[in-house]
Amino acid sequence: MNYSYFSKAFLDGQKLKTELGDVTFTVHNAGELVLTSGNLVACDPLSLSEIEPFAVNLKPGCYPVILSVAHLHKSKDRRVACAMLRISERPAVNWELATLPDEDLSTLEDDEIWGYGVDSGTGSFMDEDTALLLLDLEEEDKFEEVFAEKLIAEMSKNSAHICEFANILLDNNTKANVIAFNSGWGDGIYPTYFGYDEDKNIVAALTDFDLFDFEESTWID
Repeated sequence: MNYSYFSKAFLDGQKLKTELGDVTFTVHNAGELVLTSGNLVACDPLSLSEIEPFAVNLKPGCYPVILSVAHLHKSKDRRVACAMLRISERPAVNWELATLPDEDLSTLEDDEIWGYGVDSGTGSFMDEDTALLLLDLEEEDKFEEVFAEKLIAEMSKNSAHICEFANILLDNNTKANVIAFNSGWGDGIYPTYFGYDEDKNIVAALTDFDLFDFEESTWID
């Protein structure tokens, strides 16, 4: 899949004419995500019902999470349009829907999409090891105090300056963290894609929050 519009959405100052009126994108760094195992999870961090990692394993390391924020001219509103985990500086020339181990793209219907469910208006990236830490906190009845309350407070604080996002440290030794962000209009099911360079290496993982139909919109140069 081409999805060249993903790259344009991450050009600071890029404008787009949509069914909702004109939009200007701004680009913001939400922090470095630590991948301890390389097994990436994209999920609603406040609802732990879907924390299975994608089938593709990434190289462990620290990678920036970049947010594409859409500023809607008519409503004066701003929303996270896409969230990207940038693995490499090389450009993506192709995008493929990210799948879980039990999903097969050959069985996907033309009008069907796979993604993770959001019930709290929040999406995130984290390592599988970090997701397991959150499950442990939930079992110990510490999830709200140690994680959820901090996440909500930091997202609220950042919303006054850029948009709702948070970078929450969970383990001082491994530096395991969760980077969370507002999920577009709120609750829904949102797909994640892997971006590949010309050598077929993964250079990015990107969640599209379906703010508007990119293909039916017009880019303003």
